[in-house]
Amino acid sequence: MELKPQMQPGEIAIMEKLLLSYSSHVDVLEWGSGGSTVYFTRFLRKKGISYTWESVEYNKLWYEKILAELKGDKHTSLTLFDIGNNENKQREELMNEYVAYPATLGKKFDIIIVDGRKRRRCLIEATQLLKPGGTVLLHDGRRTYYHCAFKHYPDSRILSRSGLWRGKLEDPGFLSRAFNALLYWLFRTYTFSFRFFHFSHS
Repeated sequence: MELKPQMQPGEIAIMEKLLLSYSSHVDVLEWGSGGSTVYFTRFLRKKGISYTWESVEYNKLWYEKILAELKGDKHTSLTLFDIGNNENKQREELMNEYVAYPATLGKKFDIIIVDGRKRRRCLIEATQLLKPGGTVLLHDGRRTYYHCAFKHYPDSRILSRSGLWRGKLEDPGFLSRAFNALLYWLFRTYTFSFRFFHFSHS
């Protein structure tokens, strides 16, 4: 069975549209490998778009699974900083090398996907790694714990109910900032209402 991103169909469509906007070449960084690594690199090949895809992983078993699925893709680099699959250990570990590694590559990226551990720190680190006009995506960003990092992006927008978020470093102007703020308010209201309804009926 083909690995697919653990995303809603609409979120996959958003990602595909973003990738297609780079018609000739795109450089992608990903903190946290997975089905997205396999699916979207195959998508780029099918569309004839050249790419480099740098993915940083922290789980050896998952790393080996994705590496096997990539089948020697020379345009995708998967780097492991193994700390195992114990969630408590993952939360307690600083994982400094995992967060800091992309900066050692000496390059910047068109798209940065944050979908692993230490997401808040990775979002802040990503501001130093983004090309002009580039986009940072945070997957599954319902947790408000991550949201303080959004302030580092003048253009900060919620894209889906499940919390797909994108940030850009360019100032979008007053109207876009106001619209983004409205989307964020609606997202927070929806998330709170969903949690209240869920817990009050469980």
